[in-house]
Amino acid sequence: MANLTADLLDVLRCPQTHSRLVQEGDELVSTAPGPDGKPLRYAIAEGIPVLLPASAAPADDSEN
Repeated sequence: MANLTADLLDVLRCPQTHSRLVQEGDELVSTAPGPDGKPLRYAIAEGIPVLLPASAAPADDSEN
């Protein structure tokens, strides 16, 4: 699992909600809900955040 630096997380934003992103394992999660009311998740591939809107997946409620 690649841990992103605090400095990088400070500047990254969700491309759909424009909210901050927090790292949960190998994913980044938006701090604001997406269009369906759930936070969006973005993959981290080989240490690189993949912030393409098409790659966003709704967060699973069972993890909360």
